[in-house]
Amino acid sequence: MHPLLILHFLEGLTNAQKKIHFEANSNCDFTGKWPFKGRAPSNWPQKRDRAMERATQEFEHARREGYDIIPMDSSNYPSYLREVADPPMVLFGRGRWNNAKIPLAVVGTRKMTNYGGHITRELGVRMSEYPINFVSGLAMGVDASMHRRALEMGATTTAFMAGGMKDISPKGHRQLAKEILDSGGGYFTEQPFEQEPLRNLFPVRNRLIAGASLATLVVESAKKSGALITANMAHHYERSVFAIPGAWFMPYSQGPNALIEEQLAEAVVQLDDFPGRFYPLWVENQTKLDLTDSIEEAIISLIPHGRKVNSVHIRNRLKVPNNMVFKGLNSLLSLGVIERMGANSYRRKMQ
Repeated sequence: MHPLLILHFLEGLTNAQKKIHFEANSNCDFTGKWPFKGRAPSNWPQKRDRAMERATQEFEHARREGYDIIPMDSSNYPSYLREVADPPMVLFGRGRWNNAKIPLAVVGTRKMTNYGGHITRELGVRMSEYPINFVSGLAMGVDASMHRRALEMGATTTAFMAGGMKDISPKGHRQLAKEILDSGGGYFTEQPFEQEPLRNLFPVRNRLIAGASLATLVVESAKKSGALITANMAHHYERSVFAIPGAWFMPYSQGPNALIEEQLAEAVVQLDDFPGRFYPLWVENQTKLDLTDSIEEAIISLIPHGRKVNSVHIRNRLKVPNNMVFKGLNSLLSLGVIERMGANSYRRKMQ
């Protein structure tokens, strides 16, 4: 059994602590003594046995129900989520996370207006021209509308759920989840199989949406909402946040307008230039990326031939936000200048 599945269920450690422990001890063995550096907790045998029991139960559920267990070191694990400080050790899900496509989170209110519907429709049309993965939460309103518009345009779309794999919530979206799966996307969760989608788990789910995406776009939301939690988590992860402004008297424009006013999000007033703002390589009519005086040139200067370099090292050397490093690395990956060698490591591509 993969040690990350056991670590996922180990109580008493945060996800951030688990990531640090695993990266320092990637071959840890949970069958004996405390497998990490430092003093073992006094109740380690009980914690270990409980974690192994829950991991075995989840493994059996997955085998019987036909869903996947995706450890953090798997190629099917979202690469951007792996970069954050507190990723889940494993995801459970059906389908594929396509790391070759650039993930954009699109979130908003469950009580979407015609204005919100128009925005998701235009996003689907405009952004599906590019290799994009629309990420959302399979909820009513903006989430479901974005998933459906992506499917209509033949774009990849992926969902994160608040509950376990036992059932789809809301139940009326079972068919939508199947269509997402059939189209080459998927739906995922960090919760165990039988976990109900309790209210307190939705912010946890929103963190996955933000962490797995290069940027988050808020379409419509109230001033206090799950969409704003997602936006704030994206900001915390140093990812770009965008928002669709609206009339001040529209209740579900209050959230996006507040993000823009507080300078937590960039306003999107037209979609023509949005692809290039979201992902610089997609600038209209740009046939070749000019690396002169760019973040890409700075990154390349830190990756000598024949050496692997960690993204954290690049960020610390350049002293720039994570989102700039991610955009630069992805531009260079798309151009075939560099290649990914591990969870956070890159090297120049051999010619």
